[in-house]
Amino acid sequence: MTTGKFSRRAALAAGLSGLMLPGTVWSQSAEREVEGGIGGTGIVGVLTDFGSLIVGGNRVQTDATTRFSDGFGGLREEDVQIGDSLTVEATGTPNALIARRVHVTHPLVGRISAASEDGRRVKINGVEVVTGRSDRGFVLGDRVAVSGLWQGPRVMASRLTAARSELDLISGDVKRSAGDIRLGTVSVRGRGVGALAQGSFASATGRYDADTGRFRVDTLSTQRFVGAAGPLARLSIEGYLEPTDTAPGYRISGLGHSFERTLDLRRYAEARVRFSGAYTGRFAADSAVILPEGTQARRRVLRRLSR
Repeated sequence: MTTGKFSRRAALAAGLSGLMLPGTVWSQSAEREVEGGIGGTGIVGVLTDFGSLIVGGNRVQTDATTRFSDGFGGLREEDVQIGDSLTVEATGTPNALIARRVHVTHPLVGRISAASEDGRRVKINGVEVVTGRSDRGFVLGDRVAVSGLWQGPRVMASRLTAARSELDLISGDVKRSAGDIRLGTVSVRGRGVGALAQGSFASATGRYDADTGRFRVDTLSTQRFVGAAGPLARLSIEGYLEPTDTAPGYRISGLGHSFERTLDLRRYAEARVRFSGAYTGRFAADSAVILPEGTQARRRVLRRLSR
């Protein structure tokens, strides 16, 4: 088991459940590469603060070479706002990360087809979205882009904004069963869909048909990380676990990367967690911090983690 400074500091700073995960083993050469900053760092989480970018408890600098985008093309740096769900590819050591690519990974973009009376739950592309607030300024029929994290069949939203495209979008992990192919919980049809692998990540733009409950794909991307920071040596992922039939019995909802098979993740099954550790083709997480569900309490914990 590796017990580096990064994991200890995370545990102490959080003051919650920062724990070393049992069963994580990788070679000495891989460990030296992580500690020396050789190889990229992939980060998935929600942007909680500026002063550089603080994403999932990681402080990441940007420079003139950093590229910004979402599922519909390029963005300006100022387009990225607190609450956006980001995929970041960075170089440097864990304490001096520089973003090479910042991608706003919307789980959903589409029309609000249903809403609870208090506005705390809406339905978009057939998926339940938990907004957590009674007033987001949107009404039934509005087209919105959802930032947030998948939690099993639903999305826990961190930000809703007006959609900037007339196309719908869905991003998440692939589920195949009895000839049905789904992204998250939504059946998808179209060119390239048949080649999607179980458990992989994909992002599709197209049209959601409310009558059939199917998403007709126009364009399909199958990479969460595109190599902007070179081969990844480390991951830091904020998310929720969901059960899977393969070892270690869980994966992170919507991620598309599998854990090292020897990890014991049972205590984190019901929580929102920030996992960190080496990436060797599988996610060899060596630390986990259980995060509060409340937005402000979680923001305080993640801010401390970034110090």
